[in-house]
Amino acid sequence: MASLTSVVTVEQLRKKLDGLDRLNLADLPTPLTDCARLSEALGGPQILVKREDQTGLAFGGNKVREFEYSVAPAVEGGYDVLLHGAASQSNQSRLTAAVAAHLGLKAVIVGRKDDHAEPVNGNLFLTHLFGADVHLIENAEEKDAVIDRLEAEGHKVYNTSSDGYYLRSVSYVDGFLELWAQLQERDIEPAAVYVCSGVHTHVGLTVGAKARGIPLRIVGISPSPRDNDQANAQFAEVANEVCKILDLDLVFTADDFESYGEYAGDAYGVLTEESREAVLLVARTEGLVLDPVYTGKTFGALIDHIRQGQYTQDQTVVFVHTGGTPALFAYGNELLGL
Repeated sequence: MASLTSVVTVEQLRKKLDGLDRLNLADLPTPLTDCARLSEALGGPQILVKREDQTGLAFGGNKVREFEYSVAPAVEGGYDVLLHGAASQSNQSRLTAAVAAHLGLKAVIVGRKDDHAEPVNGNLFLTHLFGADVHLIENAEEKDAVIDRLEAEGHKVYNTSSDGYYLRSVSYVDGFLELWAQLQERDIEPAAVYVCSGVHTHVGLTVGAKARGIPLRIVGISPSPRDNDQANAQFAEVANEVCKILDLDLVFTADDFESYGEYAGDAYGVLTEESREAVLLVARTEGLVLDPVYTGKTFGALIDHIRQGQYTQDQTVVFVHTGGTPALFAYGNELLGL
């Protein structure tokens, strides 16, 4: 378990964060919203939603907050190309293209030619809209060829996945301070925080809580099938690198993390029945839009945990809405059963 012998104050942690280069991309703070009808529909607990989907730029999402820290070295280093490659409906590709447009840089997206690449809509449409050079490929060698060509042409390429990697987790140490201040203003101590757990949002929130000495259950739900123990060990490694960056006297192990890969379904990007139920329920009780790949699966896990009796009606649970809603338009027929 992470040592709590060196708890830092908000002011001390803020000073450490302020010592890092940072861009101004996001509309902050994001709201913390009550969802009374949703809570009633589920029979409790009280559900609050941290609206990271409202970070402002290009339909928002957690990547906007992450990129404030992680893309800052690209600006400092004089890079002229922001590159990313993932699924055709990648939120990070959308935000890579938008941030490049905002900064006056070139965006190159080398995405997968997968089941949601046609027709061009959702995140893929927005990626084109922001002026990115989009390549949809079927093997990794093609991606390497694109990068080699760019570098041969004299471009300085910054990969938003691998470059500035640990700074993406640092961003959610800052995000934790923001969330906890909002909770304190309302005199709320939540029973748990639920978040989609790729790596960085989950890690940053956990580091922030431990650095402040706050015992808080932070539950991460993976959008992809994975071994929970292996994932938690990976998170601990990233958390320890974040502690080095912020000069925090903490050591993390896998035991400091709680994550679940079993709610992802058969594969990344595949709609599950639990995600479908979550997207429809949240939309029809609150007018709040989730996505089928990330937040839908995460909220589906929360629904399951509530039905298991893990929370009582008088408790409060925070759901971190990490965004991703443009992908919804690529899943319309599947979601509505058409």
